[in-house]
Amino acid sequence: MTFWPKPEKSFAPEGHYSFRLNKEPELKKFTKKDGQESRRLVIYAIALGEQGEFSVIDSFVPWEKRYSDLCAALGVEHGRDIQMAGAIFQADIKHEPRKDKPGEFAARITNIVIPEDKKELQDETEEGDDIPF
Repeated sequence: MTFWPKPEKSFAPEGHYSFRLNKEPELKKFTKKDGQESRRLVIYAIALGEQGEFSVIDSFVPWEKRYSDLCAALGVEHGRDIQMAGAIFQADIKHEPRKDKPGEFAARITNIVIPEDKKELQDETEEGDDIPF
């Protein structure tokens, strides 16, 4: 009798990737421990790099720098109805400890590259925290 090993959960190794959004981002609302409501933008992407191709799900809150960098890299214009599926950007994957599950790690999108022709959008994004999509 052969015992099959338990499937391994694999996620993208740390490194630089080209990301393609494979579906529209979702705006998720949640309640913090203090009772206040907040929002997160959840993106679904395919990471393509020297290490292979990986599915990546990450979430962003509007007040973090990663969020404003993502908006700038994607050329997001606030207040407009836009389609984001298929959009491409460059960034790194870094493994960070999960706050909700000690001892486990999550693959996070970091060091988002903002193309020179979109740098002015970063300044506009940092002025407000509206999630445009």
